[in-house]
Amino acid sequence: MKKEDCMNKKIYFNLEKIPLHLKLDEKKAEKILRAKIKEMKSYFKKFGFKKAILGVSGGLNSSVSALLTVKALGPKNVYLVRLPYRGVTSRKSLKDVEKLAKNLKIPQKNLITIFINKPVDASWNLLKKFKGSKQKLRKGNLMARERMKILFDLSKALNAIVVGSEDKTEKALGYFTLWGDNASGIEPIRDLWKTQVHQLASYLKEIPTEILAKAPSPELWKGHFAEKELEINYFEADIVLSAKEDLKMSKNEISKSFKIPKRKIRKILERAKIGQIKNSLPYELKY
Repeated sequence: MKKEDCMNKKIYFNLEKIPLHLKLDEKKAEKILRAKIKEMKSYFKKFGFKKAILGVSGGLNSSVSALLTVKALGPKNVYLVRLPYRGVTSRKSLKDVEKLAKNLKIPQKNLITIFINKPVDASWNLLKKFKGSKQKLRKGNLMARERMKILFDLSKALNAIVVGSEDKTEKALGYFTLWGDNASGIEPIRDLWKTQVHQLASYLKEIPTEILAKAPSPELWKGHFAEKELEINYFEADIVLSAKEDLKMSKNEISKSFKIPKRKIRKILERAKIGQIKNSLPYELKY
């Protein structure tokens, strides 16, 4: 896609404000795309698999992972699975997946839809009597784990590898359900910050504009948006986390260079401690 076409597309992040160290121009985006497709082909060949399966939500991350997988394996070898929960998953999300599948030339039989209300509700009816805190989040985690349970069973049935869709920002912040949406056989975009995933997607004609413009949401309950739940702005999180990790900058340097208040930086880095804990699990005892 030409740069002018990219700039005319409606995108959730303002790409013009992204700092230089996070920027992906068209040349760099193409280089990343080629490298990831090549590595994915090599991975599947090494382990003797020809097929892949992805849970697709209608969000950007799963759409980019799906596109990379299709370019590596071909549309006939890729299964897209919608796992909606009635009453929470929006019709728009379901329609966005259909548009993505059409753009990727996924065969109709390879687009699978399984509603998860019954198994999730059966588990929740047993567990909700335990009146711990964050009931809404607990049920949301059950939904995420139910989805992954289904994906891995289908992967066995179809002899396919489960492809994940976690980005570097979500990993760093620990914004995922343990043994739920972070479980996979291969993670194509986990080395890219969230704003970089959006930049990469902006150059890909197959990604529907509706998906590019959508606010990040796991849709685990009605009105669920990631930044609202985290109380953290993803744009600022990317700057803070990447400046600390990639540029080795101190909190004071980050605040001064990027005009981000120190209280926001502290909040982002505090949340990242949760990520460090979750990414270190399970803890292994040694003798």
